[in-house]
Amino acid sequence: MGVFYSLLPIVLALVGGFLAGKIIPPRFCKRLIGWILPLVWLLLFLIGVEFGEVILSAQSVGQVVKTAVIFALLTTLVPCGLIFAAGIRSSGTAGAKAGKLGFHTIWPPLKECCIALSMVALGSALFFVNQAYLAGALWLPSSSAILLALIVLVGIDLAHVKLSSHWFSWAVLSVPVLVVIGSFVGAAAASWATGEAMRTSLALSSGFGWFTLSSVMVGHHLGQTYGTMALMTDLFRELIAIVALYAIGRYQPAIGIGSAGATALDSTLPIVKQACHPDAVPLALVSGFILTILAPVFIAFFLS
Repeated sequence: MGVFYSLLPIVLALVGGFLAGKIIPPRFCKRLIGWILPLVWLLLFLIGVEFGEVILSAQSVGQVVKTAVIFALLTTLVPCGLIFAAGIRSSGTAGAKAGKLGFHTIWPPLKECCIALSMVALGSALFFVNQAYLAGALWLPSSSAILLALIVLVGIDLAHVKLSSHWFSWAVLSVPVLVVIGSFVGAAAASWATGEAMRTSLALSSGFGWFTLSSVMVGHHLGQTYGTMALMTDLFRELIAIVALYAIGRYQPAIGIGSAGATALDSTLPIVKQACHPDAVPLALVSGFILTILAPVFIAFFLS
């Protein structure tokens, strides 16, 4: 039931936006969709604030961060490698790859990636300033509210995307399958590198970027330190996904979306919309949905 209630606001926002997009005049829809970019920057800023809070509250922060980084890298890079080896592409990438690569094509995603990381860094810095000098008095909007607003806008945009059987083709369904396999292989490698027990490592790898879920479930069974480690592992996975989406999303959307894991359904979905070809959005929705359903199942299994 916890998964159902977590998914319900996202599904309602997406469906509500989709229905609104069918009713609202196209000219007004275009204006609304134009708000996606500034809201994405705001969301990244608020993610940075949450990241700063995690860093400040973590016990044995150095060891926790080190372990989380190892898990995040291995459980992200291995799935991405499998997707690349499988040669999976979204139908909208052919045109993007046809042109000759040069500075004029590399600079836009590189600039967007730098801006994204800068917004996260600024959010973290503001959290520390707020705690150190303002006693936490500074009010900030909820990242959940901004996320839902973005999902509504994505739904409005999806109203103008033609549905097809490609949404459920093997090329689409294989992405979450390879993410699961790659995450478990990466977890085994991380277990060897860090000395963590295999079942613990598999549990830490099973959040697929959904840090609010993994931190609660792992923390409840293994204690606050491991809960923080799970949160930071999945938060780092999300940050890596943000970099990957901006850096290679327009040329290799399947890899970028695979790196996003379960967050392709929610927090990184607006970034997929911004950084990738429109044809990649269905891949993000299907992959993110499947991984969101699987995450609590695998975490509970490995913690049992």
